[in-house]
Amino acid sequence: MQTIIKKHQIDNDEDIYFQKFLAKDGSEYGLRFGNVNDAEAISSIFKEIYGYEYVNPLVYDIELLKKELKKENNFWFVGESLKTNEIAGAGLLEVERYIAQASKAVTKKKYQGQGITSKIGAAGIITVTKMPQFKNILRLDFEIRAQEIGAQKLAQLAGALPYSLIPAYANFGDRRNFSIENNKPFPPQREESVFLYSILCKNLWRNRDKKVFLINNEDIIFFYEYIKKIYKKMQEDILILEDGKKAKNYELYGVSKDHYMGIVKLYGYIKQKALRSLLKTYQEWRIILWRIPTTQNGISSMYLALEKGFKIVGYDIGFNNINWTLYDSIILAYYPNNHRKPLKLDCLELNKPLLKEVNKLFNV
Repeated sequence: MQTIIKKHQIDNDEDIYFQKFLAKDGSEYGLRFGNVNDAEAISSIFKEIYGYEYVNPLVYDIELLKKELKKENNFWFVGESLKTNEIAGAGLLEVERYIAQASKAVTKKKYQGQGITSKIGAAGIITVTKMPQFKNILRLDFEIRAQEIGAQKLAQLAGALPYSLIPAYANFGDRRNFSIENNKPFPPQREESVFLYSILCKNLWRNRDKKVFLINNEDIIFFYEYIKKIYKKMQEDILILEDGKKAKNYELYGVSKDHYMGIVKLYGYIKQKALRSLLKTYQEWRIILWRIPTTQNGISSMYLALEKGFKIVGYDIGFNNINWTLYDSIILAYYPNNHRKPLKLDCLELNKPLLKEVNKLFNV
């Protein structure tokens, strides 16, 4: 197997494939980095699979997609037939600082069921992340459609493990006539629950603080213990349980918005007055997700979140970076217009405790 650096991907005089593989019928395929000449082919696959309802409409705008394919921190990869040069499927790894996000994995219908999807997805991701460009990455994250058990298998085949189940997270719909405004989210259309997965790198564990502060709440403790069973490296954690009512209030937070998904994300510590204002400001949005660091300063925020109706949906290892010390976070979800219930899912055995707990919290 030959590794090709991205900047040389369109030189026709060299082998552009960083991996080659055989489909179940013996046909040979190659994995390579995508380039601007692939924009129309990639877009056509999304149209075939999703119509015009994919969560991010940039895949339908050829000029925007070309710009995305040019970005240095976007690693698009495609799998194509070595006989016909037809692109069978594609995927994307986006890098932002020390976090990589895998997304937009898609395969043409006629190539599905031939083992090609797993090669483009799992094998492609594993190969690409071993390249020099990823040496400083601490984690690789995935968002997996919860009703697609094949996608869950694909993520785990790549070495990823689940850490959250968020009801009604994805929101599919035709956004071609939707224009982004400051506080106007895309409305609810076809909502789907999503499992969040991650691959955690060695450097993350080296920089992770093993001291974990949580409020003494059985549901929060469940999520922590669930993750601890998956990751043996957490066996040396020092777990400190406190009463949130007595904790000293502390405030330092950030906000980000995804207009297409209709999701507001909160990060850090928030006091009651500010939280009240945030809930009022974003009352028309579908979901407000809050990641609270598992530090002593986070105790009062955890208590406040539960008091205001947030539901626990996950436990994220090493998400918070404070001066290169990494802290875990509790993930909580608030649904301003309606407490959405998880759909009935066919999930892998590893995910069943998450599904059972989230269903309990949402009274399913």
